[in-house]
Amino acid sequence: MLQRLIQWLKQFFQRLFGGKQNPVKVTEDSQKEVLQPLDDTDLEFLFMELLEGVHQARGQAWAQKWLHNIEDRISTEGWVNWLQRFGERLLASPTPNNEIASRMVQLGELEIGEVGDVAYDIGMQLLRRSGDEPVWEYDGPDVEITDSDSTQAFHLQGETGNPENLPQGELQTISLEQLFAMLQNDEHLRLQIAQQLGIETDDPQVIIQALVNQFNGANQESEELG
Repeated sequence: MLQRLIQWLKQFFQRLFGGKQNPVKVTEDSQKEVLQPLDDTDLEFLFMELLEGVHQARGQAWAQKWLHNIEDRISTEGWVNWLQRFGERLLASPTPNNEIASRMVQLGELEIGEVGDVAYDIGMQLLRRSGDEPVWEYDGPDVEITDSDSTQAFHLQGETGNPENLPQGELQTISLEQLFAMLQNDEHLRLQIAQQLGIETDDPQVIIQALVNQFNGANQESEELG
């Protein structure tokens, strides 16, 4: 008798609640289909998050994983197309955007693929812009950051031996790319500047980035004091 009662109760509750399970499943499926495409504002916010992680030296593996985690929302091609629009907007802006440019160059140096390559090119274009490119004054073994009348320059004294036949004590203005090439070819110059900056490596890319960071820090400090 007890078993028959239990069986009846089981059948009763199955009839009462059994038909309400399927709608929950359908609702979960529909929620997955509701994801809206990312617009330019969304992508800019996400890209700034990526650059912030790169700036905090989280490294290549972190950046690759970050891009992988979001690739179901935006493809590499989508990133490249957006970056080109973003770069055009930055280049058209009168604002220097040196900090963003430096971080984009940092991203490219991680060698994470096409997204990093495009970001690097845009960052270098921003840094090379007339009046915006950070240039440094190097006089003997000392490194000094200068920014006079909105014209920034890196001055290299002739005693370093490059370029050839530069008169002793004469200063030559060079660009970041020229400095990078000289650092690659002159170990003595690399060691001198690395020692001045207090870094333990003579990697030309690390030296350039350290100079950019020092320049940006000096500018920010002068703005705060001003």
